Amino acid sequence: MWYRLVQSLYLGLAIAVLGVFIYAFPVGQAWEEETGLSVLFRLRGQRPAPQEVVVVAIDGRSSRQLNLERDMRDWPRSLYARLTDRLAAAGAAVIVFDIYFRDPGAAEYDRQFASAIERAGNVLLFGYLEREFLDNKAGGKLLEVERLRPPIDLFARPAADIAPFVLPKVPARVSRFWTFYGANELASLPVAALEQYAAPVWPVLSALVGEGDSRLPGNSIAAVRARLRADPSLTRRLLQRVSSGQIDMDADHRKRLSALLALYLSVDSPYLNFYGPPRSISTLSFQSLLSGEERALPMLRDKVVFIGFSERTQPGQKDNFYTVFSQPSGLDIGGVEIAATAFANLLQRETIMPPGGTALWLVFFWGFLISTLFRALPAYWNIGAGLLAAGLYFLITYQLFAQASSWLPWTIPLLVQTPLALFAALLWHYRDAHRGHRQLRDIFGYYLPGEIIDRLAHDTRQALEQNETAFGVCMATDAEQYTRLAERMRPADLQQFMNRYYEVLFAPVRSRGGMISDVVGDAMLAVWSAPADDARLRQKACEAALDIVAALEQSTQAPLLPTRIGLHAGAMVLSHIGAIDHYEYRAVGDIVNTASRIENFNKPLGTSVLVSRQTVQGVEGLVTRGLGTFTLRGKQQALELCELVCRVEELSDATRRLHACFGDALAAYQAGDWEHAMMLFRKLLSRYPDDGPSRYYLKRCENRQNYA
Repeated sequence: MWYRLVQSLYLGLAIAVLGVFIYAFPVGQAWEEETGLSVLFRLRGQRPAPQEVVVVAIDGRSSRQLNLERDMRDWPRSLYARLTDRLAAAGAAVIVFDIYFRDPGAAEYDRQFASAIERAGNVLLFGYLEREFLDNKAGGKLLEVERLRPPIDLFARPAADIAPFVLPKVPARVSRFWTFYGANELASLPVAALEQYAAPVWPVLSALVGEGDSRLPGNSIAAVRARLRADPSLTRRLLQRVSSGQIDMDADHRKRLSALLALYLSVDSPYLNFYGPPRSISTLSFQSLLSGEERALPMLRDKVVFIGFSERTQPGQKDNFYTVFSQPSGLDIGGVEIAATAFANLLQRETIMPPGGTALWLVFFWGFLISTLFRALPAYWNIGAGLLAAGLYFLITYQLFAQASSWLPWTIPLLVQTPLALFAALLWHYRDAHRGHRQLRDIFGYYLPGEIIDRLAHDTRQALEQNETAFGVCMATDAEQYTRLAERMRPADLQQFMNRYYEVLFAPVRSRGGMISDVVGDAMLAVWSAPADDARLRQKACEAALDIVAALEQSTQAPLLPTRIGLHAGAMVLSHIGAIDHYEYRAVGDIVNTASRIENFNKPLGTSVLVSRQTVQGVEGLVTRGLGTFTLRGKQQALELCELVCRVEELSDATRRLHACFGDALAAYQAGDWEHAMMLFRKLLSRYPDDGPSRYYLKRCENRQNYA
């Protein structure tokens, strides 16, 4: 249990650290942004844009209807003057031109536009941010300097403010915008629009910031902004007072002031919270407003109006940017709509909140949690648990994004850490199962052949029902004096003694390729099997019997257990025998019973190893002694038996003479010459008094003579 817990902790730490390592690198964060954020946007889909912002689109349709060139910078400035007057008359709160008026046009038209800007009093103009490199003579390096290039002075003087709007261009996907840019913290166009939109609450904010600080100019936007950005604690306190209703103002003004304070607390480059594909923000045609379409005018009151190039279709689009909502047709979102989106995000306080430093802890925690979960659960639960946990994680991530614009990392946790943790856990489970299977196989190997264990593991029912008809050799053994030994030894001592005894018996059988089929008390049954009769198989069984005899003679274990062995060969079936919930794998057939009967016949014959004639037929290198033909107990057919004596190289002269004399005596017995046979057996016993077969036949001769 502790071992598994430690493994879970190690796996959890490994996956957690790997996820943090990947996420901490730029490639990991880029993947999270390019894939993770995009998927969240697409799943959420289009959503309603705030009503406070409107885009006036300068597009190809307007240029055609006005019979003008497609490049809006070449249009007569009188058109912009007319548009500005119309917007001001309709009650627009702020008018924002996302157009760079770099060069003068027709003087009269320029004066008209400048006058319209002055009359409106709420016009913001785009300024170009130019980057320059200056020679630093002291350090010998080039200094990078960014300068704001305003529009022509005729327009810049009456404008309420001038601000840049810097965005990355293709191939980089636009996902962020600048609020304050560069070392000088230049306010971007959306920020300037928000500050202008919040003009009605500036006196209140200035008074709040100036409390106790007489050095602060009362209505200086730059001074108030600098103070609030330099003192975040002050900004948070003021935001808390405004949000909690401690400052008396209507809901609309409270919203504007809260947005302004939240802006000064935000990061300099927040993530855009897009509302959908192009034209998701309320959009009016430049030409329709110039033509006096009355239906559009009411919707402009108290709105912030962004004016710039925005096409409905791909051909001829300008000032466009690749975003998550770029269309398959190639239509991107125009810069003016991105600026309007940024303003709306700031006003609604719904810019996407990036994961930040807490993302590392989240990635670490998820990797550790999912890895330990996979390791702790059984393998067959891993996939289901992984899918459930990953689905829950993604659901929470999506809900936080959709409801609170909060962005949590999910691609690395779900697409990297979870599959890796699952694979590692399954691999570990497989290793454990394989080790357990191997241990189980080793344990059951004491009872069953390895191939049978593999069959049972693969298909238990089929393995239990499968029978194998084969040629085989059965060895039956029995220990003499076991009953007396068991009677006088304690059970524990007897168990240890018999284990050592069977170790002596099993080793020769295993080394000669045999299978231990059954062990009962002091008796063992071993089996050698082959598809057909094989002399080499019979020889292995015979040699195993001789090895057992030799091992028992050399054993130092006391007391000694003389062992009788019987061998028989023939057809048999290897099968699982049993029913319900208990089975044993063993050999079935007449040879099993016959081998047992042969082993029992050692006792009357006074031998140690008896084999049937067919067992040693054709086997070379072994010394056997034919003992005659016998009808064993319970059998109807007679069987010729032989004593398995030794290997050829171990045969002594005394044993050779014994076998020759025994052969003559047995021939006389088989011929029915009882007198001569008795004389030969007595003579043989006088020289070899311990020869059991001679004693057996002498007794048979005496019985026959008495019967006669």
